[in-house]
Amino acid sequence: MMNQREFFHLCSDGNRSPDFIISKKDFVAAMNIMALCAANTEAEVVGFTIEDTHLHILLYSTRQECVNFKKMFEATFIRYAARNRSGLGSFRLEIEIFETAGDEDYIRNLAAYIVIQPTKDGKGILPFDYEWGSGSLYFRSGRIPPVWLCGEDGKMHTPIRFGLMSIDARREIIHSRSYTIPADWSVCNGIVLPTNYVNVPMFENIFKSHNRYRVFLSNNSARDAEIMKRMAFEKGVMLDDLEAREKCSAECKALYGIRDPRRLASSDRIALAQVLRRKDRMTIRQIARLIRIPESEVARYVS
Repeated sequence: MMNQREFFHLCSDGNRSPDFIISKKDFVAAMNIMALCAANTEAEVVGFTIEDTHLHILLYSTRQECVNFKKMFEATFIRYAARNRSGLGSFRLEIEIFETAGDEDYIRNLAAYIVIQPTKDGKGILPFDYEWGSGSLYFRSGRIPPVWLCGEDGKMHTPIRFGLMSIDARREIIHSRSYTIPADWSVCNGIVLPTNYVNVPMFENIFKSHNRYRVFLSNNSARDAEIMKRMAFEKGVMLDDLEAREKCSAECKALYGIRDPRRLASSDRIALAQVLRRKDRMTIRQIARLIRIPESEVARYVS
């Protein structure tokens, strides 16, 4: 349902964006664009991890605000990459949205899965020390400063307010002229601090206790397999183009008496898309091509 707030899992495909992050500057940009999206949509960031080839984000929002967040992140990072890389070529960033259906066990598995990613991927670092994720925030003593305050010189640096920076410096931080972030948000070492926008209490409430969080952070292949299975199901099945067109034409004929979806009104095309998704589990991308509606629009109405 479009207006119901729930948890969503956003994930980019590393196979499609192997050059997502190629420098520390890119990591910083991705972090700051995360902040920009949090400030300019009603989606709440509950947790995230950014890695070289992909990212994972746990959002709490309506589906529409989740789509808005996704589109803003994609567009802003692609513009950043175009300005800062030579030979951009075929670079692209596509973020997919996966529902959690309010399944509390699955949400706990997912929250831990997102935070533990860098450790699972062999980076030799625990989540609370990973600079490009939100793991430094949860179930921590107030006496322990977040990892982002420590500079490359090993010294603790003092954050500054975003509003006290020059206009040029602010634009360089958030990579946007059209949008901004609150003036009282803190910046340190060039990073808009996740303490400004990550909903830490909401994340901690998923687990209720330190001990339960510890248990779910432990590697569990069965839990990981369940997440991968759910993601594969949500993605759907990419059918052979000829078979997909035939199924689409047949459903169109059964519903509306004609075989060509291009002759349908947009509302009827969306209804057809929902049938194709429910009955044949086609991917959103393939459905969008069949009914001739942009993928981002199909994703708004088809889950």
